Formats: sequence, C-alpha cells, structure tokens
Amino acid sequence: MKDLIVFDLDGVITSEEAYWDAAGLTVHELLYSPRYWHLSTGTPGEDMQYHPAVNAQESRRTGRAVFPEQALLALKARAINSNWDTSYIWACLYLINLLAHLPDRAELLPLRPWDGDWTTTFRSHLSQGEQHNPQSLEPDLRVLDTPPFHDAVGLDLINRCDDYASEVLAHPITGVFSRHSPFWTFCQDIFQQWYLGDDLYSRTYQRASSQPGKPGCIYFEQPLLPIERIRATLETLRQQGYTLGIATGRVRQEALVPLERYDLLSFFDEQHISTYDYVEQAEAELRTQGDQTLLSKPHPFPFLLAFDRSTYGSRFSSPEPAPTPYPFQPACMVIGDSTSDIIGGRAAGALTVAVLTGARTPEARSGLAQSNPDFTIDDVTAFPALLATIDSLQTIQRLQFSERERAERLLQRWFARHMDLTTERVSLTPKAVSLNSFNGVYRTGGEDYFFKTHVEEQGVLAEYYHAELLHNAGYNIVKPLRTLHTGGQQMVIYPLVDWPVMFDLLRDIETGSTSDVSLDLLVAAEQRECARLLEIYQATQAQSIAQEHAEAPIHQLFWHRLTGGRLDSFYQGKSIPFPESQNSIRFDDLLHYRWVINGVAQQYTLGQLIEQAKTTLNPARTALTSIGHGDAHFGNVFLERRQNYLYFDPAFAGRHTPLLDIIKPLFHNVFATWMYFPQEVARTLQLAITTHDETLSIEHNYVLTPARQAILQTKVQFLLTPMVAWLRAQNALPADWLLVMQAALLCCPLLTVNLSDGARMPPAISWLGLAQAVQVGNSGIKPWRTDL
Repeated sequence: MKDLIVFDLDGVITSEEAYWDAAGLTVHELLYSPRYWHLSTGTPGEDMQYHPAVNAQESRRTGRAVFPEQALLALKARAINSNWDTSYIWACLYLINLLAHLPDRAELLPLRPWDGDWTTTFRSHLSQGEQHNPQSLEPDLRVLDTPPFHDAVGLDLINRCDDYASEVLAHPITGVFSRHSPFWTFCQDIFQQWYLGDDLYSRTYQRASSQPGKPGCIYFEQPLLPIERIRATLETLRQQGYTLGIATGRVRQEALVPLERYDLLSFFDEQHISTYDYVEQAEAELRTQGDQTLLSKPHPFPFLLAFDRSTYGSRFSSPEPAPTPYPFQPACMVIGDSTSDIIGGRAAGALTVAVLTGARTPEARSGLAQSNPDFTIDDVTAFPALLATIDSLQTIQRLQFSERERAERLLQRWFARHMDLTTERVSLTPKAVSLNSFNGVYRTGGEDYFFKTHVEEQGVLAEYYHAELLHNAGYNIVKPLRTLHTGGQQMVIYPLVDWPVMFDLLRDIETGSTSDVSLDLLVAAEQRECARLLEIYQATQAQSIAQEHAEAPIHQLFWHRLTGGRLDSFYQGKSIPFPESQNSIRFDDLLHYRWVINGVAQQYTLGQLIEQAKTTLNPARTALTSIGHGDAHFGNVFLERRQNYLYFDPAFAGRHTPLLDIIKPLFHNVFATWMYFPQEVARTLQLAITTHDETLSIEHNYVLTPARQAILQTKVQFLLTPMVAWLRAQNALPADWLLVMQAALLCCPLLTVNLSDGARMPPAISWLGLAQAVQVGNSGIKPWRTDL
C-alpha cells in the first residue's frame, strides 16, 4: 500500500463555524418557527412573523443564541463529531425539557416529533400552558456527566437520550430520541436546508425548503488557516511522495465545494476520499439484513474506506459489530481534531495525529488527549515536520523506554517505508545497554528475525556495518541477512540468535540473580577472547596512511563526537545541578575548575582535557592498524555455547588502530554500571561536592564490583599489556599512545549519554560521570590499575 495520509476536514482544513451556524439555526427554527414549536417569546420580525437569518453575521448571532459555542465544543469533546448529530442531540434535549414542563402529556403519547399532526398538538399544548423563557429551558451541559449519559461518548451517548427522556418524563420512551429515530432524519433535513440554502438544496434533493428564505451557510465558509499555508503544507506532503485522502462526515457535495473554492481539491486522490454518502449506502445495505450498526465516526468504516475502497467498501455488507481494532496498517495515518477521529482512526489500524485547531476549550483538549492520539500538533502546517520526527530512528530509540508500544508501531512503519518489509509483529527489547541503539525481534511470513540499529546523531560517516570484513578477519560474528544504510539511518537484520548476551550475564552475576553461569566461566571466556583478538590484530596488521585512517568508522565514537556537534548539543549553555541542592553550575564555567577526586588532585581541567583530546584523537594520522569491531562492549556480544564470544552490531567495524579498538569494551564493560543503571547506583551512592575559588573537591564511595574487577584484570593481563608490548616491538607504538587512550576513555563517560539530562540522570550520577571523565582523561585506568 502507498504511503497514505487521511485528513478529516472540519477543524483540520476547513472551519466548522458555518456548520455550527447551521446547527444553531436548525434548533432555532424548531423552537420559534410557527411550522414547528413556535415558542411565543421568540424574536420575530416587524410583521410579527418568523424570518430566517439572511447573512453570515445574523446566522452566527441567531444560531449561537440557542446553541452556544461552549455546548458545541462540549459535545464534540464527547465524540459527537457529525454536525447533524450535534444539532439533533441539542434539539432532543430542548424538546425533552419542553415536554417536562407540560402539566399534561398524555395526549402527546406516544411521542412522534417528526409527525406534522403530532407537532400541531404539541404546539397547542405549549401555547395553552405556562409561558417559559426559552433560555431557562436550554439544556444544561452538566446533565451529560450524570446517568444515563455518564461515560458515554459518540453514538452511544445519542442513543441514551431515550433513557434520559424516560427518567425525566416518567414514562418509557423507546426509539424517539435515538440515532435511528425518524426524528434524526427530520432534523437532518432542516439542517441541510440551512447549510445548503434554498437553491442548492432544491437542486440536490429535488424539493423546496420547507421554510423559504435560507441563504446557505455553505457560502459563508472560510478556511481554518490562511489558505496559502494550507496549500504549501499539502504541496510539501505531495512532493515527499505521500498520497492524500479524506475521511469526513460531510456528504460529497459539501466536502468538495469548499475544497474546490480554496483550490485544494487537486491535492487529494479521488480513490481515497470517503464521505458520508458511502456511510449511508453501507448502512442501508445493513438495514436490509436487519442490522442497525452505525458506520459513521467513531466507527472505523469511514477511514477504512479511505484507505482502500475496493477492499473495505464491500466488507460491511454483512452485520458488523461495534468498532473492532483492525490490524496495524503502517502505511496509513489519520489526522483529525476530534476524539471520534482518533478513536476511529486507531480502530482502523492507523497511526493517529490530533490537531488542536478544532479543540478550543480545556475540556475539548482534555478529551482529545484522553482519546490517546499517537501524536499531537498545533495545526496542520506542523505535519511535515512531525513526519520527519516520526520517520527518525532516533525517535524510536527514545520512545522504546517510555512508550514501547508506540515505538513498535513507528518501527513497523519504518520497516514498511524503508525496507519494503511487511511485519506481522515487532517487539522491541529495551535494555539498559541500549544507550544509543535499539534492538528486538520482528515476525514476517511466520518467521522471527533479530534486528538492531545504532543511532548516531550528528553522524558524519557514510559506511557502517563491515560484517564481512570482520568474518574474513577471523571474528566469530553473526552475519547479517540484510543491511540498510539510507539518509543517515542504518538497520541490520540478523537470523534469530538464542544465546545469552554477555551484558546480561555479567549483570546477573554481580547482582546475585543467577546460578546458571559462574564468574569463572565468564572470565575464562574473556581470557580466550583476549588471546584471539591479539592474534587477529597481529594477523591483520597493516600500515595505514592518514587519509585511510581518518575514514575509519570508529572515529565516530570519539573525535567526531567531540568536534561534530554532540559535545555542544549535550552541554553548551547547560547547567549541572549539585546533589541535594537547589544550586547548579554552568558547564561552561565548570570547564575551568581544578578537580580533586577522593583526595587526589587532577592535573588538567575538564576544558583542557577536551581541547587536548580534539588534537590527540584527530584521525588524520598514519598508524599501524588492524581489523576490529570498534564497539565490542558486552551489549554486542553473545556467549555462544557457554564458551565463545559471538559478535553482532558491527556498526563501527573497520581498519583502525588497536589502541582505539579496545576502548569501548574496556570502559563500558568495567566502569559504566552507573551509566546503565543510574537509579539503582544512585540509591547507594554517597557523593559530596565542595567548591572553593575554582577548585572542586568531590568525595564518593563508588567502587568496582568484584565481577567488574575480574574482567578488568583479565583485559589488562591478556590483551592490553601484550598488545602494547607487541606494538612497541614493531616500532608502531605512538609516542602519545597513552594520551590517545586517555582521550578516548574521556569520551566514553562524557559523550555516550548526556550528563546534563536531569530527566535521565540523577544529579549525583551526573557528577560521578563527570568525575570519571576527568580521572580517565588525566590518568586512564591507573587509578584502578597501578601496574600500568
């Protein structure tokens, strides 16, 4: 299916004001016209006869007098979306109030307010009884919050009017005030006279208006926003390849006339225009089978019809139950301004976007929010920008922790749009290790597949995922079935792997939540892998010129984060709050402070370390290089058969210096527990900060667990130390090798996550991260390993 966006019209593109005018004028005519109820306290003309409103200003004033905007919006907030339904329920409530004030109603039973003879009798009773000010009989909106209306919305709310009338009139009322009542058709016809006007009404229905002199509110319509802005928005969407459709409660003629007048109709695909005409046809077919199902919004039918008329147009020829959620349709989106749009669009399987232009009151906006749209925007012109956000893997990565179901729906859409992949199910696996990535399993064709992507904002390198390069070099790696790199976004599809991930195994051991795997087993696996890595480094060694080395993807993790925008986006203009204090310090000021950490004075300030790192990590330098994974922390490593490392997600694999290849696993497997589990670590962390002049002293009790110490010792003994010795023996160890490693280690706590993000990091954890950055930037891992 093509990428389809289905628009509601009223409150999104077209203004509802003219419809509301028609709704009010319908009720006004019922109340005051001598043809109907003829309340004597109306405001007739000079000849004491009832006269229809003749222009836009009079229509607005007259209509709102009996049907205030507050009432219109309140009904809309309760998913009464059709303006026919709006005028109908207000007329019903008025009529019930009038009947309740009559002392003798016996002659009026059974109620038949659509019948001319009954109306004559009713009018006679009104004229003989006590005269009432119509304003005192205006329906009280508070009644909608009481039984039998309480919690009812949409068509269900309308259908409870019979129950309400039964209570108020103390007599059983059935089929008089429901949506199926002939009174609904009666009110609809008067509404159409007001909305279309005498001329268009007679041409449409081949009969004259019952009360002549109606100019037609349709001619008073105005676009909701400046037409140039709407036209530019629709043009942008069309240029981006989207097909535009309509699902409106208007009949076709009433939908197309204003769009033609605004020169907007050509933006919409005729095959994806759903109007009330189709609803009436489908309902008529159901009635022949004795089915009374109503197919207007919030039923999904209008949206399904807009999605695919050939498929869904005939699906409702047999009885259909109340709205049932349809399978998610990732290629379809619905944008509307009412709860009925959101409820119906979601039931049809679409992503839903609410616009606030039609929700004018706090009550309406609250109701719209409670209908749970996927996204909300101020008006339709913000839609193209929203689509860019929706289509971003960064958005999915952020949502996976807080709104997983929504993130999964967006990912299904992404798979369909960018990989032409129809998925039956997508299941994200949010993990603490997924700081800048996400992964999970999807099902298609009855088979499950594993997927992973690395999200790198401010990314500048074009080539990622050199899995074949790693395989040929001797790495035990899960080879992807499919890799996509487009528009700065990457996705890798793997066969499903059932082996446990090293990150989870080590965490289980240090928290004591497993007995299946021992620390000795993990340390032995780490030792074997260190030996194999050293062999691969040696076997694949080559001298790389500066340009070749500069193009290695691994530099995205270090130098490009320092210089490519991430440093500024994380910290520029931001402040770091002090723990258990209302005070904070600007990051720009913090750069100049001297640090004393647990009694040890640090040689360089954070600002000095950052500037040094920008120079030291500049990738444009000749180097002895080897083939490496680049990001082989335990989150990217399975433990195969409880023995060997099995790598995946080679997002930064390539040919680069081994000095950088070991940095991410060295830091993240050993030192970064606070980064993955900030709330848990914060519960036992004791951290105190004092400042004097421009010196900052920090004392904390954070130490490595025995499991992390064991991994560190193994990594140092079996990989780092022999690797440095080998490079030195080859005369390939740079003179500044220690500064290179320290600068790269600095980037790990400082630039993997945003330490100024208070929503993600408790203040004490932010300061612990900054302290680690200063320590490793000054001394590498020496504070933890004195043998280096």
